[in-house]
Amino acid sequence: MHGGGADRVGSIDDYALPIVAAREGRFAPPVDDRRSVLSTYDYAYHFDAGLYAAYLRRFAEARGVTRIDGRIASVAQSPEDGTIRSVTLEDGREIAGDFFIDCSGFRGLLIEQTLKAGYTDWSRWLPCDRAVALPCASDAPKRAYTQAVALEAGWRFRIPLQHRIGNGYVYSSAFLDADNAETRLRGLLEGEALKEANHLRFLAGHGTRNWAANCVSVGLASGFIEPLESTSIYLIQAAITKLTELWPAHARDAPAARAFNRQMDLQYERIRDFIILHYQATQRDDSPLWRAVRETPPPDSLAERIALFREKGVVQDYREGLFQHPSWIAVLLGQHVTPARAHPLVAAEDPVRLRAGLQRMRDAIRRAADSLPTQDAYIARYCAAEAV
Repeated sequence: MHGGGADRVGSIDDYALPIVAAREGRFAPPVDDRRSVLSTYDYAYHFDAGLYAAYLRRFAEARGVTRIDGRIASVAQSPEDGTIRSVTLEDGREIAGDFFIDCSGFRGLLIEQTLKAGYTDWSRWLPCDRAVALPCASDAPKRAYTQAVALEAGWRFRIPLQHRIGNGYVYSSAFLDADNAETRLRGLLEGEALKEANHLRFLAGHGTRNWAANCVSVGLASGFIEPLESTSIYLIQAAITKLTELWPAHARDAPAARAFNRQMDLQYERIRDFIILHYQATQRDDSPLWRAVRETPPPDSLAERIALFREKGVVQDYREGLFQHPSWIAVLLGQHVTPARAHPLVAAEDPVRLRAGLQRMRDAIRRAADSLPTQDAYIARYCAAEAV
């Protein structure tokens, strides 16, 4: 916390149970008893994406999904209204359908190459457009969190799994080339590299229409906001949920398409603003990238949120969107964006009683964190992976 009382109430981190527990390497799922401070947090998984995809495939096929392997060679559209009628595979098989979901990745084979739905480019705010990923071995104790660390031309990630560490450098090709990015990443590895480096290209933005004609794009085909907050899987699930709610009554359901696009636009734009905040509010100015992002005016929606927080410490609520109060406050305060004054409701409180309440909260969180098992002990008991 900041201001004249900071020496008495401590850091705001002391009031977040997940932060206190993670720093001590402790973890357990939240309890159901809402009276307990141990019910007040969420958590996420670090998992092997390849193994998870294989699991989902088995799950779907066991429930009646038919999987057809093949590469699409051509797409046939209706001459009357432009809807997709069928796809033809390289081996000549034709697969007809009433409705199509485009999961073809960055190619956007159906939604963009065929239907020309359009793409909204956000690279002026999010200039990182390349990544290099490289897993390595590690004998270090596992940490209970992902790390994102700023580098000269972008940032690197470290994701601990049970049998390896996922590493990557996300960077802007305007300020760094692929060879130097890989060299920089290799120099930061804490153990032996386990695979060849995987180089990726992307353009920050999203589909102008994620539902066009009789096709919905999901995943990378619908857009990509750089992986700073690992939002891709969330956006996949959000699209699936919205599609389920708005399942088309017929091949070209325009009202459903408009509602879907409007809601997904909000999802993307609010994630976009949160990611831009990491760059916009940075104090770093030791390299061209960081100077450039600081000098780029943010979207109006983000500028308004920053101004409101600077004025009185308020984080606006909204119904659609992934990141809520704790996430916004963490990045705002972490980047030294501080309110000019206390919120009027807080300013009206008796300071002695307020400090006493904060101390009780901090003590309760400390005791709760100390009561949790270490993450290594929890994994060993409940979810240890098979040896590889």
